[in-house]
Amino acid sequence: MDVRKFYEEQLAEWPEFRQRVEQLKEVTLREFKINGFTIQAQFNPARAVSSGAKLDKASIASRKCFLCGENRPTVQRGLKMNERFTLLVNPFPILREHFTIACDEHRPQEIKNSLSDMLDFAQQMPDHILFYNGPRCGASAPDHLHFQAVAKGQLPLEKEWRKAEKRVLSEWNGHRLEQLVDYGRRCLHAESERKDALASLFNQTYTQYMMMEGGNEEPRLNLFAMYEEGRWHLFIFPRKTHRPTQYYAEGEAYRMISPGAIDMAGVLVLPRKEDFDALSISELTDVFSQVSL
Repeated sequence: MDVRKFYEEQLAEWPEFRQRVEQLKEVTLREFKINGFTIQAQFNPARAVSSGAKLDKASIASRKCFLCGENRPTVQRGLKMNERFTLLVNPFPILREHFTIACDEHRPQEIKNSLSDMLDFAQQMPDHILFYNGPRCGASAPDHLHFQAVAKGQLPLEKEWRKAEKRVLSEWNGHRLEQLVDYGRRCLHAESERKDALASLFNQTYTQYMMMEGGNEEPRLNLFAMYEEGRWHLFIFPRKTHRPTQYYAEGEAYRMISPGAIDMAGVLVLPRKEDFDALSISELTDVFSQVSL
């Protein structure tokens, strides 16, 4: 599957998309260290629509779904991944080679019965890392099942999990579930050369967090998946809430900080310059402590 060829074709065909990709080269960054790990703050005004999106049921019901084929721009072509999902370039990219993998059917964002697809796509796209925003913690289209992917080498998580101290939670026959220690937010890492074993580790974790929340909805979480040297790696970020109190504050205390998966992996996207300039280690620490379980 020639994902990069498809990406280059869309760049050539879609001027507005090409312009936004070019603008990424001018994105301003600030770097912070929390417990020795990196957080990159990115000033990206193009993400204001996503970060400020109203996600209540009434607002979602009143707008057209931008992931459904009939509502997408004509110039936005798709590349079939399997019989259920289609790869699309993300028209408002955060990072290089940013894709959305959308279900062909309009159905709610839910990972429980779709993890196998996500792992398959990670294997099909070995040069990319895939991620999933839960319907209550980062998905700007919680009514339409989808994943996202970006080219590897851009997220601090990709390198830092290797050097982090880890506490093993479960291990057998080469399959492992562990927790990253002192990472600044809760992160679990599962790995296996067998997709069914990895799914079993995830399902146990999923069930435990659902019981902790005490409800029937999908537990709040963000996921990352990648495939390297014959093994799948799955990173689970359990969440306490989607947005910190700063998002709901008024006046000078207001911050447009709405963490999704990419933010949890170490790239905090800020659409407003004043929030970017005012950001501090203490506020970063506070935000992650609020949104991470």
